Amino acid sequence: MKKTKIAIIGECMIELSGNAFSTQTQSFGGDTLNTAVYLSRLLPHVSPYYLTALGQDQYSSLMLKAWEKENINCSLVLRDQERLPGLYSINIDDEGERSFHYWRDNSAAKYMCQHLLFVPNIAKIMDADIIYLSGISLAILPTHDREILFDVLATLKKHGATIITDSNYRPRLWKNNLDAKFWLDNLYRLSDIALVTGDDEELLLDKPNMPEKEVADRLHALGGGHVVVKLGAKGAMWSTLEGKSGYVDGESVDKLVDTTAAGDSFNAAYIAAYSQGASMAESCAWGNRLASQVIQHKGAIIPMDYLQTLITDMGQINEK
Repeated sequence: MKKTKIAIIGECMIELSGNAFSTQTQSFGGDTLNTAVYLSRLLPHVSPYYLTALGQDQYSSLMLKAWEKENINCSLVLRDQERLPGLYSINIDDEGERSFHYWRDNSAAKYMCQHLLFVPNIAKIMDADIIYLSGISLAILPTHDREILFDVLATLKKHGATIITDSNYRPRLWKNNLDAKFWLDNLYRLSDIALVTGDDEELLLDKPNMPEKEVADRLHALGGGHVVVKLGAKGAMWSTLEGKSGYVDGESVDKLVDTTAAGDSFNAAYIAAYSQGASMAESCAWGNRLASQVIQHKGAIIPMDYLQTLITDMGQINEK
């Protein structure tokens, strides 16, 4: 298989889930981390780099051990002497309804760009083939640090990296829609491939029922050469700056259990297939295929047993 150097920039937090008035389960979660895990599983020979910041506490050390066990390259993970990882809780009430609470305003990941080793670590991935990040990776940063990140991405792009992004728009992380649109549009201008969710773009632009072609055209106008609009159960639409486009139907699902990480897993499978030379349509099919497995199980990261067929098939992608 093709050896590709992939680096992912983002945030992972401590997760507490369950009923706040009884026992809660502790784990770790984050959109880009979910993508890193699934990417590592699909392409065991790649071992993607994960660039973030953690503390020097036991929770941070447990995170690192868990990531290394997933064959994620953690050599670029920064350790902050003064800060801790962010924390969020998923409270599930007696009726099964979920509510979320976040504590991340002073997290280590929020200030990763200010770390003394951030720029030196970026220098270690100047030969990267693919850089992936999401709108959440950008949203958590202070304003000045977003500019630092943009400078870094522009430099990596000049050195030949393909920049892949997903807006993963979360209104609570931004001042307002205009602020979010300003920064996300600038991120798209640096991106070569945008993997966006139709619902997120409608929410960002306050345009219900926005046609996916309109979404794609807007992102192309910002400079994105390849755009994928994820459409949930309907599958995905792909589009190129040259005017080529198409739809890839979603996979049939026996039972929808939990949509957590549906988009993150789609992104992982798309990047994995794309990095091995698959077309946009083929990469979308891979994204649909993995996401359809993930949503039939509880939680963001499903057991490896359910991925063995996909991993085997991914290993044969270059033989087609």
